Amino acid sequence: MIVRTGDVVHDLNRLHFSTPHWPEGWQPDITAYRYDDRIEVWVDLAGVDKSDISVDVLPDRVRIAGERRPPVQARDMSSQCRQVLTMEIECGRFSREIALPAEVNRHRVSARHENGLLWIILPLA
Repeated sequence: MIVRTGDVVHDLNRLHFSTPHWPEGWQPDITAYRYDDRIEVWVDLAGVDKSDISVDVLPDRVRIAGERRPPVQARDMSSQCRQVLTMEIECGRFSREIALPAEVNRHRVSARHENGLLWIILPLA
């Protein structure tokens, strides 16, 4: 019995309960609000250049895609990195698709990229 319980614990420890990584890469965090006349979506894209972001809007969903490139840092060439202490910031391709609770007017959508956040304003149809 103890062996079986140990097997179950081992199997559970191998599972990853975090958000799965899709073939498109990582998924940025979002915050979305619904107002009487619009839906606002804020996307955390710190370190992503505006030219590396695309937004596709359908009447019932919005898809954000792009790429965060690894930062190029001026380095002291007299020494080498000995150890990576932590690596939590994801780089590479990303995408996120958000189903909308109401139909939006695709022709009146606006977006701005400011202080690492992408703000998407989606007027309701």
